[in-house]
Amino acid sequence: MASIDYARAAKYFLLMDFLKGFQLGMKYFFAPKATLNYPHEKGPLSPRFRGEHALRRYPNGEERCIACKLC
Repeated sequence: MASIDYARAAKYFLLMDFLKGFQLGMKYFFAPKATLNYPHEKGPLSPRFRGEHALRRYPNGEERCIACKLC
């Protein structure tokens, strides 16, 4: 009957886990970045985009606020 060397088996499995983790890290290291330099670069807009909320004013300078709390 063969005996199991637990110390050797543990080193083998720990090394495999290390390599799997290293492979995953390298996958994301070389993947294209999703970060945008926002004020200078704008992302693509959805076709459903209808504009931004803005606080409009009457011609006399008074705000046209109806207290919708969107701002």
